[in-house]
Amino acid sequence: MKFSLKAVALGALLASAAVAAPVDLEQRDDASDRIIACFIGLIFTGSWPGSCKAAVAVNLGLIRSIAVNQMSMDFTPANPWAPTTSSNSIVATMLSIPGITLPIDSIAQHIIIADNGVQLGNIDTPWSAASVKGGALTTSFPTSTLNVFSTSRTAFSNFVSSLSTKASHPVTLQGSVDAKLNLGIFGRLPIYGIGFKTTTTFAGLNNLPNTKYVYMIDTVLTPEVIYLTSIININNPSKLTLSLGDVRFSTSTDKGNVGISTVRNLKLVPGDNYVLSYTDLDMSKPASTAFLNDLYSTDVTLLLDGYSNSSSNVALNAGLAAVKSSLKIPVAFSGLTMSQPPYKNWSLKVLPSTKTDRLVEITATFQSPYYGFGINMIYDNEDGQENYASLSGSTPGTGQRFFDFKNTLKFSTTGSAPVTTTFKVPLAGSFDAQTKARWVDLVNYAKTNGKLPITFNWYATIGVNNDGKSHPVDWGNTGTGLGDIDLAVGPDFASVLDLFPA
Repeated sequence: MKFSLKAVALGALLASAAVAAPVDLEQRDDASDRIIACFIGLIFTGSWPGSCKAAVAVNLGLIRSIAVNQMSMDFTPANPWAPTTSSNSIVATMLSIPGITLPIDSIAQHIIIADNGVQLGNIDTPWSAASVKGGALTTSFPTSTLNVFSTSRTAFSNFVSSLSTKASHPVTLQGSVDAKLNLGIFGRLPIYGIGFKTTTTFAGLNNLPNTKYVYMIDTVLTPEVIYLTSIININNPSKLTLSLGDVRFSTSTDKGNVGISTVRNLKLVPGDNYVLSYTDLDMSKPASTAFLNDLYSTDVTLLLDGYSNSSSNVALNAGLAAVKSSLKIPVAFSGLTMSQPPYKNWSLKVLPSTKTDRLVEITATFQSPYYGFGINMIYDNEDGQENYASLSGSTPGTGQRFFDFKNTLKFSTTGSAPVTTTFKVPLAGSFDAQTKARWVDLVNYAKTNGKLPITFNWYATIGVNNDGKSHPVDWGNTGTGLGDIDLAVGPDFASVLDLFPA
């Protein structure tokens, strides 16, 4: 089909005259033909008269609906009533213009968020890339502030509560969009004030119904409080990414309140979120004692409820107070496993100095077994402990102590990257006539197999995720559930016999 430029231009001018009359801002159909004519005229003539500005300013004109496929909200800025927002996927369905795709390549958005008829606040975004395919405009926007209106703070807390406790919640988005169109020979032309008003449904957190207990890292016992550090998986069923800061939950069983659980710097992305939970069990409460006793014989469900001090953020606190979630801890923490072993690839080297100081060199690779949380070694053998490796398997002297940990091991690793380190340990036992035959057999075994199977009796003290706490963890074979560890040895191991008197 061929277009006459003069005819199109004339049509645009006639449409412009028509839109000079007052327009009902809530009517889409009355404005549709005028908007179509304006954009056809723009594309073919580069002209955008004032009457077209009025035509696109209607609430329900060019933009018919908006889908927010992803949105991030950060509630950690200093001003609780000015959280930041961003989105990597917004799709607006536009008025169809037959045969024409609008050449929009960037937009800026001016959004007012309303809930239950109350305007909560506004977001002004910078210019961001956009594209149009068919009748759909796809865009995003970088970090931008949501300014909560001072008269709408209670309504905003109710909005947070609805998103936290409901499976879905409708929200009204209204305002305007500024768009830049690439018009080829006419250059790039900005069009300001394209109005919109639409209701879109946000999937909510729904009280986080699929929260699961993953792993118990450690417990620290005091007469008044038992400190329990756990990994839990909070499944976020929404499309929202939420940075909430420290969040506290009142923690109970069916027998009553047992204490407080805290998740530090909680950030929820859509889907699974492995987080550290710090539960302080108040041992002055009978329900806490009952919880520990019950856990030896049955699964126990913990109830996690928001309360009046769930967050130090006043904008969040009233909303989070409505949250009611739960998780089940299996009997005696049974069936819970690390995400991966904490160590691998052990090897031993006998040094020239071993003859005099009995120290051998150990090399091993360490990795976080705690579902992505970084770790660091504080003490491999804290005062008062006896941590050591023993010979195992079919080695001569199986069950005999082989080397001791003496606080020479230091490392730090992220949750995803392993680190290999070398440290010295003393060989255990005596080197005299009574033990020489066993050591000779051990050297011969090593020559044949190139390795020595060992097991650990090892309670290490580590840091987790730079949380400033000391965590006593069982890294022995019982605690990790690992079998024998293969300790690689080379030809130098034969020189261990030099420790015996000539």
